[in-house]
Amino acid sequence: MSNEFGGLFGIVQELFEGEQPVSGGAVYDIDEKFFSPTHDFWIKRGGERVFQVDEKMFSFSGVIALQDPEGNELYRISEKIMTLRDIRYIKRGEQTIATVKKALFSPLVYKFTVTFENGAEIHVEGNITDHQYAITYGEQEIAHISREWSLLSEHYSVKIAPGQDDALILTIAACAEAMVLDD
Repeated sequence: MSNEFGGLFGIVQELFEGEQPVSGGAVYDIDEKFFSPTHDFWIKRGGERVFQVDEKMFSFSGVIALQDPEGNELYRISEKIMTLRDIRYIKRGEQTIATVKKALFSPLVYKFTVTFENGAEIHVEGNITDHQYAITYGEQEIAHISREWSLLSEHYSVKIAPGQDDALILTIAACAEAMVLDD
């Protein structure tokens, strides 16, 4: 099973190649307005709009889509309804490529496990009080998320290590943040 991205197993392999630290990677800025009627927002790199987050507010399943600037869907997050544990799915097209599960009990720390279809795992862990999150594969931090609040908006900065699938990492970050905000 292959596609333009090297197939499902190629995604995870490409995602984790290299041992470079996050400090040398791309930085994305996200400004989300609290009172936006559409709840859609742009992800920018160096002031340029590179991705759009389209949150389907009236969707029963809580769908969030990451799109390129032309509106083409790259990844979609859907929520599993009526479960004891908070579970989301990341899809590319109609294919589920990963499952995101929130830890059942983790006081003062948010913990998520992203399990890909081939068994590879990414972990997202963040401190509730300082709004800092790390996305790791094994012992290597592949992305770092920081969140700042202002009166009318939230600002996120996501730093991603070189060689990663930035759109996928940003989708994982959006998924984790949506799960945090649902609490």
